[in-house]
Amino acid sequence: MIPPWRSGYSSGLDPQWAPPVVTDADRAAELELLREHLDVYDTREGPWNPEHGEVEIPADWDLLPTGDAFMTRTVKAGGVYWYAWKPRTRSRPHRRLAGLWAPRGVIEEAKARAARTAAERERRRVVSAQHRADAEERYRGQLATAVRVFLDFAPEHTALAEAIAENASVRAAVVGSGRVGRTRKLGVEERAALAARAYIRHCYTNYEDALDAVAFGQGWDDRYLYRGIKAEAQEVVDDFLERHRQR
Repeated sequence: MIPPWRSGYSSGLDPQWAPPVVTDADRAAELELLREHLDVYDTREGPWNPEHGEVEIPADWDLLPTGDAFMTRTVKAGGVYWYAWKPRTRSRPHRRLAGLWAPRGVIEEAKARAARTAAERERRRVVSAQHRADAEERYRGQLATAVRVFLDFAPEHTALAEAIAENASVRAAVVGSGRVGRTRKLGVEERAALAARAYIRHCYTNYEDALDAVAFGQGWDDRYLYRGIKAEAQEVVDDFLERHRQR
């Protein structure tokens, strides 16, 4: 809320007006409010918080826009800040974080620190990215090896096994894909089996053509139709594996 000693003054309205006495309790309440990490919304009436109503942005505070993770972490480490939100509108169904309200001095110090450490942080980012890339490459190799073991193709189908292992491991391990290769709930052998079967289903059966031919959303139970198509494709995968495995 706006502290009472900061609102209501207008010398033209009441010549007898005098500012209220500011007590230690008032100052303590204002300090406590500044230390809270309030959600402050930019409304037509001004800054607003769901618990405190209208709030006043301190004169020595600035807005740090979103977009720079280092700056945001550094300012938050100072401990005193408010979240600046753009509220929902008809065209924007969710609130949007605009940045942080924080003391100007803290933001300026964060900017100076960012400038001093820019080169070192860039070097660390490059090193970290390379480490992640190397780790992903090792994992894809591990998954491809497990796929080859699962396939267990006869020697005359070695080239086919290699193609399936390489492509299935790459497809299943795409970062952020949510595919089976990214889960840690299953062992690598189970992941490899599911990845191989999925790749064979998509590339060596008519699974995708069957899905394209079905008119989903036309009154049928879409889940029932999908399960039926997938079950048929799984039988074809079983037959494909049997025909190419060692006997």
